[in-house]
Amino acid sequence: MFPDTGTMVRYSVCIACDHIWTACLDHWTSSDFQRHIYNDDYILADPPFTYDRPARNAALIDRIVGPMKETIGLLDWGGGNGLMVRLLAERGFRRAASCDPFYGGGRPAPGRSFDLVTCFEVVEHVPDQRALFAELARLVAPRGALLLSTLVQPDDIREVGLDWWYARPRNGHVRLHSAASLEHCLAVAGMELVSLSAELHVAFRTAESPLVRALLAANVHEPSLPNLDSRTAG
Repeated sequence: MFPDTGTMVRYSVCIACDHIWTACLDHWTSSDFQRHIYNDDYILADPPFTYDRPARNAALIDRIVGPMKETIGLLDWGGGNGLMVRLLAERGFRRAASCDPFYGGGRPAPGRSFDLVTCFEVVEHVPDQRALFAELARLVAPRGALLLSTLVQPDDIREVGLDWWYARPRNGHVRLHSAASLEHCLAVAGMELVSLSAELHVAFRTAESPLVRALLAANVHEPSLPNLDSRTAG
């Protein structure tokens, strides 16, 4: 799909939790990421980014917490150009906002929190996981929830290694979680994690909340594989 740049991107694995990561991009600035990854060709690496994923996630949120749409405050962290939030507004969500550092959306005012924070297909792109989860946890209200998507490693990850289609630096996938490493990151941030599927996860401080109970009771589909094979997944 892309010409070989000749640049080697090396990944490492944690022997304690199986988290896989690369430090090769840790020194990059926001401009570096925009120039080399999130440029005009990024759509080739991630076709659902522009419309399909925001539309699908808006429908998912409406299906799960639609009865609360007029009362809950929602923040979509890493929401790109804010399309998902606009689609939610069309569905009647009155208190939905979006922020994304790469799109100049800034961050919410200090001390502000939200009933539901969503973070779809963002975690795997962020080099500093400790800072990311600390910020997400701060944004979640005490009885609120974090709904995030990132695909955790398959059971045969030790056999497939970096042939796993999700391990793609051109997509910006620099942090590849195991179930254990994702749970650990949320625990460090003071939150409990429940995975609804290999892709969709809920984090919270207390399950004694109508919002959290609705999320935990949701039936979700298992993630589908991309149409491209592992050699051309971008």
